[in-house]
Amino acid sequence: MESELRALAWAALLTPACAAYARFAARRLRPGLPRLAALFPTFPVFAYLPCTFASLHLRLFSTFFHTWLAINKLVLLALDRGPLHPGLPLLPFVLCAGLPIKVRLVQSRQTASKQQQPPPPPPPVAEFLRPCARSALLLGFLAAAYPYTGWLPLYALHYLYCIQIFLTLDLVLSSVALASAAVLGASMERHFSAPLAVTSLNDFWGRQWNLMAVDLLRASAYEPVRARWGRDAGVLAAFLMSGLLHELLYWYMTLRRPTGEMLLFFMFQAASQIAERWARAAGLWRPPKAAAYLLVTVFMVVTVSEMFFGPFVRAGTDVRLTEETTALVAMVWNAAKHLIRPSGLASS
Repeated sequence: MESELRALAWAALLTPACAAYARFAARRLRPGLPRLAALFPTFPVFAYLPCTFASLHLRLFSTFFHTWLAINKLVLLALDRGPLHPGLPLLPFVLCAGLPIKVRLVQSRQTASKQQQPPPPPPPVAEFLRPCARSALLLGFLAAAYPYTGWLPLYALHYLYCIQIFLTLDLVLSSVALASAAVLGASMERHFSAPLAVTSLNDFWGRQWNLMAVDLLRASAYEPVRARWGRDAGVLAAFLMSGLLHELLYWYMTLRRPTGEMLLFFMFQAASQIAERWARAAGLWRPPKAAAYLLVTVFMVVTVSEMFFGPFVRAGTDVRLTEETTALVAMVWNAAKHLIRPSGLASS
């Protein structure tokens, strides 16, 4: 625990420092190679931060926050492609650079009446507190149920893993967005829509799952390649970049040489997404909604189980993550019992 707190302290110190330096450099250098060269010294810092954590959960989120998002955002800043802009005030710039948040922009519309104002954004608390509570509650149920899942078939168990991944990401990212919204007084965009209830691969990867990563992949890979070689090439480029980033994640999580299976999984998903869109355009793929949901769910569970989870399962990562989740839930439960015991609500 002490080492994790020390690593968190270093991350909390170095991330704002690097972000503030990036803003300082970007305000004084034009976009392109000069700005990229000035920002480059921050990249090794963000790449090293996940290595300071022993907890796999903290290492996973540090990889996502720092190695994936922060470096990607700074590269896009060097090219003047957003979402960061040197004109942002210091605090929003630092938070947006170091955290997976995106401020929701409310575009004002010109109307005949100048007194008419655009509707205010929804309250941040109401927007993010609900998914936080839901995910925390369901994660608690999952952690309590895992000791009794030994009889489940492999695909059913891996489906529970998928749910756990979604709930964990949703809990952490919604909590970060909630805190950031409170600090900045602005409404944040959601990271997920309804990824467990999709009826097409294009909908899942493009509009439902990890929308912050989708936006960055769209800006850094999809749009530049699409502008030159077309939509399908852009999709392949985005999934290629995602696959390489997940190979890096595999190394951070296991400290083993990447196997290429992450890359294979995402390229297969890209090919399947393109094939699905072609089939829809040709009128060959228009199943009923219920059937489409079932087929897409089965496809995702089988491919994730066979191609994505395999390397992590062989490395024992799934067991360690489950143990960490169970230990965290037990710690929270014990703390809650300790807090309510003085009021007489818990047995002595």
